[in-house]
Amino acid sequence: MADDLNHKTDLVSGEEQVKPEAQSQETLIKSETKSQSKRATPVRRSFPPNTLEESLAIIRTLKDFNGGNPWTGEQIAKVLKRGSKASDFYYLTASSRDYGLTEGTSRQSSISITELGREYLFAQSAAAEREALQRAFFAIPIFKEVYEYFHGSNLPDMKYLQNTLEGTFKLEPSFHEEFYQIYLANCRFLDGIAPSQVKSDGASNGVVGSEPGITAITVVGLTRAFVIMPFTEKTGVYSVGFYREVYANLICPAAKEAGFEVYTARKQGSEIIHSTIINDLLEAELVIADLTEHNPNVLFELGFRMAEDKPVALIRAKGTAPIFDVDNLLRVWDYNPNLWKSTLEEDIPALIEHLKGTWGSRNSNRTYKKILSGKVH
Repeated sequence: MADDLNHKTDLVSGEEQVKPEAQSQETLIKSETKSQSKRATPVRRSFPPNTLEESLAIIRTLKDFNGGNPWTGEQIAKVLKRGSKASDFYYLTASSRDYGLTEGTSRQSSISITELGREYLFAQSAAAEREALQRAFFAIPIFKEVYEYFHGSNLPDMKYLQNTLEGTFKLEPSFHEEFYQIYLANCRFLDGIAPSQVKSDGASNGVVGSEPGITAITVVGLTRAFVIMPFTEKTGVYSVGFYREVYANLICPAAKEAGFEVYTARKQGSEIIHSTIINDLLEAELVIADLTEHNPNVLFELGFRMAEDKPVALIRAKGTAPIFDVDNLLRVWDYNPNLWKSTLEEDIPALIEHLKGTWGSRNSNRTYKKILSGKVH
């Protein structure tokens, strides 16, 4: 057990054990770039380097090729066609261990399936299987903490997520992008897994939301609502971070409550309309367009979506000047730009109804394109 804990520290730090001669060479290199009296502090990671889906390969191998019994890392690696001494295989076994699916890693004498791993492998219902996977996901403290912090909603734009990861969760910046990719991959894999929620003691009472702050993971599989909006405050009317707050505290909770998976393709520092945005405009079942400040990119994207004659829900901050050709033909819902708790309590229910109404009338003949082309019946 002591050896296993030491190996877990190796995984968290992201460091591989090295031979003495390699260690001496590494120390020499560091001494050339840093003070000879100081040693570099290892950067520690607080999440597995592999996704939950990837990690399931370990317990499935044990079940399918060794009857669910303990096995050496060498035998597992042989089945998976991996190098038993390779660092990527060690990380895979360590990830499986950290998710609570197995005990031991490729650096121990054997690897065995835990009770949680068996609950997944031998689940007698889809609900039991989903519950086991959710418990494995929440076995990683930072995954559970981030999930609770954002109330199960999609993560914000990377620029602002980085601030939260570093400031609130003390995650080293060098791990931000990797965390983002693994967390999202896990959420996609766990699409809609949680008809029942897991208490902190691991028990389940079969009631949705039994643990405060935890809601079902539904990242993919709902009706998809793609958001187009400004992400940079350029006119001086709104303070820096205004659109982040609109997206995180107004649009996301309202869209989720209305039954949508809300997402945006905008990335940090991007002011260019990329092909991914065009594809999202074409493929999303609903587009939510924030017309505040008449952002040129948003208006272009809105026109592109309208040309496809697909449903669009239009919103804007109160005080935004009307756009004649849009306002006269389509309903635009105005939200309070103060974004106070009291105003959000009024605006979120109103936006929910606006989104539901837009979606409910998606087959109407009175669309922007049909009206302008004279094809309204």
